[in-house]
Amino acid sequence: ALLARYSGDTTTDAAFAKLFGLWGIHYAMDGTDPCTQATQHGLACLTERGSLGQLRLYNRPAILMLTDPAGSSHEVVLTGLDGEHARVDLGNSTHQVGDGELSSYWMGDYVMLWRPEAAPVQTLSTGMRGTGVRDLRSSLEKLEGVSDAAPSDLYDAGLASLVRRFQRSHRLTVDGIAGIKTQVALAGVVPSPGLPLLTAARE
Repeated sequence: ALLARYSGDTTTDAAFAKLFGLWGIHYAMDGTDPCTQATQHGLACLTERGSLGQLRLYNRPAILMLTDPAGSSHEVVLTGLDGEHARVDLGNSTHQVGDGELSSYWMGDYVMLWRPEAAPVQTLSTGMRGTGVRDLRSSLEKLEGVSDAAPSDLYDAGLASLVRRFQRSHRLTVDGIAGIKTQVALAGVVPSPGLPLLTAARE
């Protein structure tokens, strides 16, 4: 019923305008690729096929690609997850939908925005140096309750161990390499103030 009522609000441009708005930035409907626009604001797109459980882990609003019973496609912004209910933004208001009902229209395709520590986004692994490595170490040490005034910018065995521990506790592939999925998950667990979340910041 919501998709039928707000069909004009479920286009690609309408969905990206809402998603960009959650990040406090303007989306230009001028034909420029949305993800290109995102990079101009220090953000990055993650385009995946996953589950609501994965989105809970990443903890960021996302555009879900839905298909109604007539076979028409819709793009809807997921703005919250609470227990067995999801919140979607349609018609300038938020609507609560059961997870099961949402899943009957959603095959798992989504686009999410996130803010990487450095651009361009790159996979971080043992032996690398740089600001991205230092920021990764700082975030993981913060999560572990460790304070380091001058974190190393070398991806050493100790950092790889921290990465594996994080990956194991968040059901990610445990390889000690900070790929995109690991970085996105970490950004959702240790969020920067003022950025949009699906659920409240976790301790």
